[in-house]
Amino acid sequence: MIPRIVYLVIFLSGFASLGYELCWIRKGALLVGATPQALSIVVAVFFGGLAAGAYLFGRLSTRAGTPLLWYGILECAIGVMAAATPALFIAAGEISAQAYQWAGTGQALHLLVRSALVAAVILPTCVLIGGTLPLLCQFSIHTRQADIRFAAGILYAVNTGGAFFGCIFCGIWFIPFLGIDAAIWLNASINFAVGAGVVLVSRTTSVTSPPVRTAPVFCSSKENSGSLVDSKLTGIVLYTLFFWTGFVALGYELLWVRFLSLLIHNTVYTCIFSLGAVLLGIAAGGLLVLMVKVRPGQDILLFGGANIFIGFTVLLILLQPVASWEWIRNATSVSMQALLTIAIIFVPSLASGISFPLAYRLIATRAILSGRDFGALTAVSTLGGIAGSLLVGFYLLPESGMYATLGILTCISLTIGTYAIFVFADGIALLRRGLIAGGVVLMWLIVLSTNTTGLPGDFLAGNRTMIEYAEGISSFVAVVKQGGIKTLEIDRMWQGQYQKGHQILAAHIPMILHQDPKRVLVIGMGTGQTASRFLMYDIDRLDCVDIEKTLPGMLQRHFDAAWLSDPRTRVVTDDGRNYTAFATSMYDIVSIEVGQSFRPQIASFYTVDFYRDVKKRLNKNGLACQFVPVGFFTEEQFRAIVRSFLEVFPQSTLWYNKYAEFMLIGNVTQQPRLSAARLGLLRSDAKLNADLEYAFDDKLLLVMNRKEVFAANFLMGPETLARLSATAQRYDDDRPVLEYQTARNIYLPSRFHNLIENNLESPDGIFSQKISLTTEAAITKIREETVHEMLADK
Repeated sequence: MIPRIVYLVIFLSGFASLGYELCWIRKGALLVGATPQALSIVVAVFFGGLAAGAYLFGRLSTRAGTPLLWYGILECAIGVMAAATPALFIAAGEISAQAYQWAGTGQALHLLVRSALVAAVILPTCVLIGGTLPLLCQFSIHTRQADIRFAAGILYAVNTGGAFFGCIFCGIWFIPFLGIDAAIWLNASINFAVGAGVVLVSRTTSVTSPPVRTAPVFCSSKENSGSLVDSKLTGIVLYTLFFWTGFVALGYELLWVRFLSLLIHNTVYTCIFSLGAVLLGIAAGGLLVLMVKVRPGQDILLFGGANIFIGFTVLLILLQPVASWEWIRNATSVSMQALLTIAIIFVPSLASGISFPLAYRLIATRAILSGRDFGALTAVSTLGGIAGSLLVGFYLLPESGMYATLGILTCISLTIGTYAIFVFADGIALLRRGLIAGGVVLMWLIVLSTNTTGLPGDFLAGNRTMIEYAEGISSFVAVVKQGGIKTLEIDRMWQGQYQKGHQILAAHIPMILHQDPKRVLVIGMGTGQTASRFLMYDIDRLDCVDIEKTLPGMLQRHFDAAWLSDPRTRVVTDDGRNYTAFATSMYDIVSIEVGQSFRPQIASFYTVDFYRDVKKRLNKNGLACQFVPVGFFTEEQFRAIVRSFLEVFPQSTLWYNKYAEFMLIGNVTQQPRLSAARLGLLRSDAKLNADLEYAFDDKLLLVMNRKEVFAANFLMGPETLARLSATAQRYDDDRPVLEYQTARNIYLPSRFHNLIENNLESPDGIFSQKISLTTEAAITKIREETVHEMLADK
């Protein structure tokens, strides 16, 4: 029988491998960008290495006299090479910065160069990881000659089970509490310890070469002596089916993440739970197959039936009407989100987990070649997964949409199952096989033709009127209307509205504070209320960076977007982190207009590492302006954000911008202050004066074009901010803890009432020269009527 130590070894190997994947995806996102296409490339490199390793070491395993020894050596090598990847990513970032300069404005060329750098960092380790299962499978066959198919199946299930626990432990605990680099080193130590132990054990383990021949299922003779051509053709057909099985498996995973964002807010936990549910289902499915006796005719029926079941299950789940999900929609509890994810994904993943062990049963030839066969099957299935990840992530979802992608993927699943049964299930009469195939096609067409659920439109609209939506690069972008107000939403979260609102101050305040700004960078487009206001001033250039390429067109159709046609405006479709890290343009103001930090990758805009990149993009006396939606943070998290900002921009000020939003504005050398000349623009410039005829309330009693009202938004200077944040933690890229913290928070802006009220500074600190007591008294009175009132519980 298989030694029990082998189960532990392969479990830990799966645990560490999935941990690497999660860590490398985060590392790769900072290098390649956080777009789904860029992340698909990182995943493709990872799985490409696994496929290459499975095929290469699968063939080599048949020649290895001591496969267990070689397995141990491989695990040690994985540990050493993986431990080096954090340093290699740093070197790759430096090379990428140089490449960004000579590559010019070609986004495709940038992506190609950065993808090649990611491949150079992780591909060698991934190749070695891919070789572990074939080697251990070959060893297991040497120790269990009775049934090679059982050995391979149980190793597959145990390895996937380890990957499930690696996903949960690394994704939920190791990364936020230990840090990404420490998580990599911890997993590397597991690999090295496992490898060293296996090398020692291999010296005392005897290995025999099994003479047992196991005939493939589909040959014209039970003795495996049928037509070679017929056998090869059959093998090609089967491997083609296995390729498409891998294709839809990865495609469904991307589809699940998109669908979950329609039910619950997309957070870091969404990806972890969906991946974990897939792995759990696959592991359970692999174990379930072990209970079924090996019977070729039965195996092909189960394989075909499992794929048909997957297709219909996914189709029916995603086409349920919106009302059937009301019990869970917008759930904020992490445990409820985990329950929802498992409830939706586990069953189809269980059927998917059944497919691989059954596939191995169908192609297994001889025990002595078990490692080769296992490696070949893994390689083909993994290559299918790569193709699915790239095609679905790059083209189907962003270009064709969820509904079309759902139809295509389920059609492939049903075709796999139907073809397998119709062609290979010789135990069933041809007429019955034809009826099964026809019935599957008919049911699929009936479900699609009678469907009344608009996917994803019905979920995005809710009880509002849907004007237009787009399935963007990384999220859903929608324009909805309710109560006569037209609103822009991303992943069902408010981004702005048609009517003029408080977002205009995010441009006016830094523009008045800076003495002569000429070049401005805005990260995050929204409805353009902030970006457009920068163009009201005498600037030379406005660069607006946003990850969603569909957004500018939608703004031009439904919002006041004349600013997009201004010759001074340049729209850059890119990840804001990536742009600030690698671009060479310099600016007088960098305005960071991204909120909802619980959304994936958004919290990275609040780290010291990002602020250092922003600093590199600023001219002398340039201002960094950080939007802080305080309702999403606890007081301690707010203090940590302030500390992180002050570490790079010590001369910073805090400004108020309506009920639940603050702004941190600062630079490196001197505190930004209001000058009489710049404040004079509020009256002398007719366009500014008209635009700032705006107040936080509807009464227009305290309009922002009055200098005392404008100045009343100042809350604190650098000394007070430094005192408030002195004991707070610091956010950095290695420990993305804020992303996890805010995913658990309840939106509650009123929690900052006492903090602000007890730490307000004297208003004269924001002026570059002494002001009259009359003005100071006016500011104090305005604060009492606005800031304190707005911060009170409502």
